[in-house]
Amino acid sequence: MASWKRVLIFGSMGAGVALYLSGRRAAGTALAGVGVGGLIYENRETIAKLANDVPQFLEKSGPIVQTVTAVGQRLMEARRSAMA
Repeated sequence: MASWKRVLIFGSMGAGVALYLSGRRAAGTALAGVGVGGLIYENRETIAKLANDVPQFLEKSGPIVQTVTAVGQRLMEARRSAMA
């Protein structure tokens, strides 16, 4: 990727984050969106590959999410019983 494209992409994302954190949320979101859009445009093949792999990621992460949810529920139950 050409250096001017990197400056445009990462500069707009950085400026967008700075604007967002300073309270100018709409402008920050728009500017960061331009940077993300440029990044996606420059890496279309990689993004397409990731999009094709999403179902596999979701299938593999299902049991992990269920385990984390069960642990969270147990912690909440233990907290409730400790407070009662």
